[in-house]
Amino acid sequence: MLKIGLLAIVSVAIILFIKQTRPESAYVFSVCASMFLFYICMDSFINIADMIKIVSGQLDGADAYIQMLLRIVGISYISEFCAGICKDAGYAAIGKGVETAGKFSVLLIGMPVFLNLIDVIKEFY
Repeated sequence: MLKIGLLAIVSVAIILFIKQTRPESAYVFSVCASMFLFYICMDSFINIADMIKIVSGQLDGADAYIQMLLRIVGISYISEFCAGICKDAGYAAIGKGVETAGKFSVLLIGMPVFLNLIDVIKEFY
């Protein structure tokens, strides 16, 4: 986390310096720095996903749910990241559209769990 924090602070300092003379270049640098930070975070996410897969291998029948959970987390992070870039560029409406699309994607992926829950409830009544 220290590496990410320092990289973010240095990036912001460089962006503020560049923004005084060339605002368009500052935006490009901002996007590149954000993408690099996201890449660093995705590396950690892959390690976490591998650990979760090891644990799910020990649980019978949980593979589909674990895979669904990882997809939902990935969609959430990617949509939040893309929406943030859109908002920073001054296109808040597009950013909101990305967030909404991410929410619908999460809902769509989670729908089988909801349907299974309804089936379980029906068995009791």
